[in-house]
Amino acid sequence: MNDDTLMTWKIHMVKQNPGKGVAVLIFILAVSFFAGVAGENLIFLFLSLLVLGSYVLPYFVPVSYTLTERGIIIRTGWMTKERDWKDFRRWERSGNAIKLYTMKKPSRLDNYRAWLLRTGQKGDEVEAIVARKIEKND
Repeated sequence: MNDDTLMTWKIHMVKQNPGKGVAVLIFILAVSFFAGVAGENLIFLFLSLLVLGSYVLPYFVPVSYTLTERGIIIRTGWMTKERDWKDFRRWERSGNAIKLYTMKKPSRLDNYRAWLLRTGQKGDEVEAIVARKIEKND
């Protein structure tokens, strides 16, 4: 998607709430230590560190959002997701985020197909672009 860039911003969630990040790290270390002791093998310790660490990694890695004329690009660490505007049928704003849905009417699949754009302090600017690109169906 190499179109004209409308807007780019970056969100680093652990910087917004460092206390929660420390608590998560302590929890992961405690659970992994318990898994190693209970399993009587260091493999369980490292395996639980790997599984739990990979699960919460997006919280600790900055997420970059790019809105273009053609669609949306979300970059998290080594992962890049791209989607065209035409794939989204409706959107909602709640707090510092905008949720983009693929179906016109609410569905049970919304939780699996929707994209969440964390806007931070740029909520109004992002909302204006999303409103222009996706027709709001209330």
